[in-house]
Amino acid sequence: MIGLFNRTDETWPWVYPLAIVSACVFISSIALISQYVGGHHPCTLCIAQRTPYVVAAIVAGAAAYIGRDNRRSAERIMLLGVCALTFLYGSVTAFEHIGVEQEWWSGTLLCDGAMSGFGINLDGQRLGANPLFSVPEMTCSKGTWQLFGLSMATYNLLANFAMMLFSATVALLALLAARRA
Repeated sequence: MIGLFNRTDETWPWVYPLAIVSACVFISSIALISQYVGGHHPCTLCIAQRTPYVVAAIVAGAAAYIGRDNRRSAERIMLLGVCALTFLYGSVTAFEHIGVEQEWWSGTLLCDGAMSGFGINLDGQRLGANPLFSVPEMTCSKGTWQLFGLSMATYNLLANFAMMLFSATVALLALLAARRA
């Protein structure tokens, strides 16, 4: 298995970062489809859980671009390590959200619908309001969707953890291969 990784990493060093970008785009697409098509409006922690996928996609995209140049393997390895740290942050945020949903602890100030009074008054205005801002205020303690008894936050924790392990493994194996060369 490690031999297959080494051959792939030597021949196409951009493949693994591109796989990370693809996974980030796929997971983010699921979140956006569930929001805009499924009507599952995100809470504050849900929005925070989307951030690692955007950051990791940008960083992994840079690693894929750098991967085309064999002389820049150290930079590519560092960017893959940053991806792993980004997914670690996503795992911690998802775990926090699960804890709020399970009532293990209370959420932050913005988790209990504190922004609901910050609405747009359309009565006296002549300008049209952006419909993206007229979504219901969601609390972090109530998940809007479950599959097999697990909430979206739980699946997000599993996805972040898997992506963290993948990114860290790719970075470590590439580092070991670079040290041997």
